[in-house]
Amino acid sequence: MIVILGAGLAGLSAGYHLGKREHVLVEREERVGGLCRSVEVDGFTFDLTGHLLHLRDEKIRALVDRLLPAESWHTLERRSWIYSHGVYTPYPFQANTHGLPAEVVRDCLVGFVHALLDADAGEDLSGVSFKEWIRRTFGEGIARHFMEPFNEKLWRSDLTDMTCEWVSWSIPRPRLEDVVNGALGLATPALGYNAHFRYPRRGGIQMLPDALAPHAGTIRTGTEVTRVDTRRRVVHLADGSALGYEAVISTLPLDRLLQITEGLPEAVRDSAGVLRAVSVINLNLGIERPNLSDRHWIYFPEKEYPFYRVGFPACFAPASVPEGCSSVYVEISASPGGMVEERDVYAAAVGGLQRAGILRPDDKIVARRMFVIHPAYVVYDRYRRVALPAIFRALEEERIFSIGRFGGWEYSSMEDALRHGMQAVERLGDVR
Repeated sequence: MIVILGAGLAGLSAGYHLGKREHVLVEREERVGGLCRSVEVDGFTFDLTGHLLHLRDEKIRALVDRLLPAESWHTLERRSWIYSHGVYTPYPFQANTHGLPAEVVRDCLVGFVHALLDADAGEDLSGVSFKEWIRRTFGEGIARHFMEPFNEKLWRSDLTDMTCEWVSWSIPRPRLEDVVNGALGLATPALGYNAHFRYPRRGGIQMLPDALAPHAGTIRTGTEVTRVDTRRRVVHLADGSALGYEAVISTLPLDRLLQITEGLPEAVRDSAGVLRAVSVINLNLGIERPNLSDRHWIYFPEKEYPFYRVGFPACFAPASVPEGCSSVYVEISASPGGMVEERDVYAAAVGGLQRAGILRPDDKIVARRMFVIHPAYVVYDRYRRVALPAIFRALEEERIFSIGRFGGWEYSSMEDALRHGMQAVERLGDVR
């Protein structure tokens, strides 16, 4: 039997692609979805942070279309912005500096030109630090006015300690003409992987895992894994039961999997301690006022604001809020393990939203829900780069395949999670 640990998108996709082959999914929460979940609070639909479906892979697009018909989705063109220097500019910052103070525009444009002039054609930057990659790719101005402060705020790390192998799909790299046009206020192309996306018309992002679950096989929810015994090939559960396995597909956070797996080399289990991630505090607010914003989300790079991103679910799906209302979510990056008091988060977030002009002092907040998500974003550093190959090799020798955003210990999308589940089944081959 194949035992799948975790019924998020990657685990559900693995169950789906296993078909009739004997398998069971084990999920700690009472509902499937993992990070891709939604809750209903007094008529508001809140996701666990913003979850938008970007489809580039034809196989994954076909899977989604089989699960949910086209009329289940809104298909949207991105309306995302950045708030800095007291000005809103369109995302991405590096191609849309028009409207910022003149000296900021000058710094960004001149710095980008110098970076192009200093670049060696065909040079491989994969080995440089994230900070050096920013400077050499975008120049000193864009780095100083947006890229560095925003990423320091998100990653809570010294950017010289981070690597840059994750940036190729996630950070748009404009051409010179895009940067010049954006500085002059001329039209620029929609850059980046998330220029268009889908979002469910009703029910929040929970609709996607809920559509996948009936086709994923047997799912045991409310069941926590406590131990994986590789010698006896048994998964032990918190209720005292155990599952024998021929292979395990795990979507658990990789550090957690290493801590509970017996029979691995000691050095591999110890490497769990070098895997770093940041937490995200996600506060969702229901507001008794319509049309709070016409934007999908806004980035905030400046320290004055506690959040790095603010989003507006009613702009994704009007049905996510009661009539006459709006909602807003804020995302605050945090170091793991610290105490989080909801009243402090609430006060800081509301204060920041008022300073940014998003909320008014007399706005009535009629619903709220806070989530603390850990891990939320995996930190790419040199320790991760060195540790992962040995970890995955040791696990696969024991017929354990660790996949997904946190099982693979990577920065990836919902589409990637669905693909990872499919690929894990392909990798199983004839494992017995």
